[in-house]
Amino acid sequence: MTFSEDPGNPPATVPRAMADIPRLDRLEIIDPELSGKVTAILAAKHRRIPREMTEMLEEETLRAMVKDIELGYLVAEGVAGLLGEVSADRLAGYREMVRDVGEKGVNLGRMLARYWVPVLKHGDDDLVERFSRVVGVMRKKGEYTLKKPFDYLSLLLGEGCHATAAAFLGLLHDIFSRDLPYKECLFLARAVPETVAGLPELKRNGQISQFRRVVRADVRLAHPFMAALAETLCRLSEDGLRRFVTAGIEAFERREDQGVNFLSLASQQGRDACQELLVAVALPEIRGQLNRYLQARTGTGVSVRPLSSMPGSPTAGLLEPPLVVSDGRWIYLADEISLFPRREDNRDLYKCLVRLESAYTEFGTFDFDLERTLEALGLPQADPEAADRSDLERFFRIFPDPDLARDLFTLFEHGRIRMILKKVYPGVVRSAFPFLIAAAGPAATGERGREFLPWLYRRVALGEDLTVRSREFRRSLSAVEERFYDRITAETGVNAVGMLVHEVYPIVRGLAGGDGPLRPLSPPFGRRLRPDLRFSTQLGFERMAGRIQALLKAKGVKVYRQDLRKRLIRQRGALSREDLREIVASPEAGESGSTDGVSAMAELTVEVLAEVLGEKAADARAAESSPYPVFWYREWDHGLGDYLHDHVRVSDRPLGGAAVDFYDRVLRSRYGLIQNIRRAFELLRPRELTLLRRWTEGDDFDYRALIDYAVDRKAGIMPSDRLYTKRVKQQRDVAVLLLVDLSRSTANRVFGSKATVLDLEKEAIVLFSEALTVVGDNFAVAGFSGTGRLGVDYYRIKDFDRPVDDAVRGRIGAMAPQRSTRMGAAIRHATAQLMTAAARVRLLIVLGDGFPNDTGYKREYAIADTRKAIAEARAKRIHARAITVNIVGGEALDDLYGSFHHNVISDVRELPDKLLRIYGALTR
Repeated sequence: MTFSEDPGNPPATVPRAMADIPRLDRLEIIDPELSGKVTAILAAKHRRIPREMTEMLEEETLRAMVKDIELGYLVAEGVAGLLGEVSADRLAGYREMVRDVGEKGVNLGRMLARYWVPVLKHGDDDLVERFSRVVGVMRKKGEYTLKKPFDYLSLLLGEGCHATAAAFLGLLHDIFSRDLPYKECLFLARAVPETVAGLPELKRNGQISQFRRVVRADVRLAHPFMAALAETLCRLSEDGLRRFVTAGIEAFERREDQGVNFLSLASQQGRDACQELLVAVALPEIRGQLNRYLQARTGTGVSVRPLSSMPGSPTAGLLEPPLVVSDGRWIYLADEISLFPRREDNRDLYKCLVRLESAYTEFGTFDFDLERTLEALGLPQADPEAADRSDLERFFRIFPDPDLARDLFTLFEHGRIRMILKKVYPGVVRSAFPFLIAAAGPAATGERGREFLPWLYRRVALGEDLTVRSREFRRSLSAVEERFYDRITAETGVNAVGMLVHEVYPIVRGLAGGDGPLRPLSPPFGRRLRPDLRFSTQLGFERMAGRIQALLKAKGVKVYRQDLRKRLIRQRGALSREDLREIVASPEAGESGSTDGVSAMAELTVEVLAEVLGEKAADARAAESSPYPVFWYREWDHGLGDYLHDHVRVSDRPLGGAAVDFYDRVLRSRYGLIQNIRRAFELLRPRELTLLRRWTEGDDFDYRALIDYAVDRKAGIMPSDRLYTKRVKQQRDVAVLLLVDLSRSTANRVFGSKATVLDLEKEAIVLFSEALTVVGDNFAVAGFSGTGRLGVDYYRIKDFDRPVDDAVRGRIGAMAPQRSTRMGAAIRHATAQLMTAAARVRLLIVLGDGFPNDTGYKREYAIADTRKAIAEARAKRIHARAITVNIVGGEALDDLYGSFHHNVISDVRELPDKLLRIYGALTR
């Protein structure tokens, strides 16, 4: 079936109102819901739909409904979608097709009524003709072959990928026009669209073309080739894949099995050929190396991610997609780079992009302060409360042409960074800037005003010494270039770049005129500044900084919002009075620097912190002072894939309170159980002297060995000289730390019991203490709780080498539910305490009620950090085990402790068996 386009009338500029749509009276009577849906589709049109067209829609819908209700629905929506969008010939062809296939089968009618619509709406005549041929070919194989391929085709057309859609139809025709068994047709109908959908978008059309070459050589090659294409061959360049396929087809023509193995990469010859042609470098290959470089370079949590994982559409509206984009937390890089014919060059380009992009973070590009810049320029301040954009974006909007201001800022900032790199990292300049200069290509021909920005970028940002022949053009370039070098040095901050833009903008704007508008800046590899992305990732901190600034301003205290934002970001939202004292610019009321002013400042900052920060204010106040020793520990951020160093603050303190009667009460109530656990652990206690037989020297003769000696001599056999016994004093060398969760959740009752989780924990500690006292091992008991990363408390209950005296018994009885569970920090501190104990075997037992949970420490993040802390303990040869109370099923604990490293109890009577098995296995 072939259709021709009718240009028709140009669309109107606004959709029609619902009142302008002719009523669908017959359809309203039969199915009001369908009538409403069709009316909404017609109302969204950009042109008026004549009455006769809606009558035709009703007629076709009712005709289809007679055959099948669902077919009627599809026809109604299909015709409504095509009305006003396609020519009359195409619409008539759709009606005829639906009537024809509907007579042959309802299922086929449903599918084609759906799949013809996007083809007719978005395809040209050639695509329509291709689709018609492919439908005819695939129908002969069976209707089951149509759904998945045409679902993917509709998706391609909806996304505007018309060339890919045409290539995909050609591939389907090449495959299904061959003789194929039923099972192969079934497999290919599913696998072909899945394989094509997984190909990289930029290389997809060329790869489909090579896929078609393979199928034309022999359709039996489609199956083995697809797997290799999806996994490895898709990374080859277009020319590399063409050469590989050519070699594979030639091998197949010589010997079929060799060709199959070559194209499927099952043979060493095929793998070697692929490796030789592979010049592309995928980000996962080099990601670890890049992250290590970033950590060493910036000392922050900045890490790399593939550009495809970036939220939103970072390349929308860009003619050339960038290879790198950053938002301050992540550097997003192209998933794969294959710009150069040598693999080493593509790998080096990844390194170059990361080195340059990390400079934005290291040298404070996004620390631009609009308030300070406007003050220096003598311009009125923008309203901070109305800020819904970053400082840089708001700065650009004060100019008549924001895009020009953005280009100038990018140009001068790249120049500032080049000067800093030249001073601080000259090796980066030597290795990276040749890539930038090569990507910039030859200088623009024609020294005209509209080419001013590209020329200026090459001279200022890239440092090229280009010869300018035109005297007037050279004079304009020199005027701006001289201002740059006068204002910007390696020690200059980013705010000076903003002031330079304000100074130079009128000069550059005046160059646009007779030669046409200025050509926009196009930095190599798309290295544009994206302050909007940075702003979006830090939006919570931006808003918090604005609220604090507004509250302080209302109280007569001036502070720059950018200073607040930087402090909040660095400290993950925690802010103290001392922080505010450091960043306050000057009081707007009262005498600056007076004692009264300082006191007033201290009082009002507490009020502001409590009002804005809420729970994090407690973190800040807890961090200000502590009478107990304080320790800082790193924390694993699974999103970054790296540690946050000195991130968690642990206060090491004795547990307050005393309740000796609890310990005695457990001894009385659990008398029989305690006797059993004592007898069990008595067996673990070593005998003082052990007799060792058959030594070459020792304390006494081994009379059994002497008898054997005499017998061997009599028999003429060479006797053993191991004739002595030795008595050796045995002693255990074990240190154990029982780490107890004291979070709020331990106040919950155990399922099926009146006791709380903490009640069971405390009884378990009593049994544990009695057992280890019997066996004679050195042990300690500690609890942990806290709120936030700056408020983790580690409570000492019993230290190593201290007996279980009345003070220890009182602390065990005084244990009570506290706050939250930041488990990773507690485990790291417990590990540090265990390492101070002189012992050959060290054992850490975590006694708790489940999983970690704290402010900013939840779900996957908390589990990943706890698992990392356990792994760190084990790397130090500490055996880490868990006994968990009141959790149904222990499978989820595998995520924390690993398989076979945790036990679950719901009754303290289960503890002796669990503890004995854990303890005996590890310490014998």
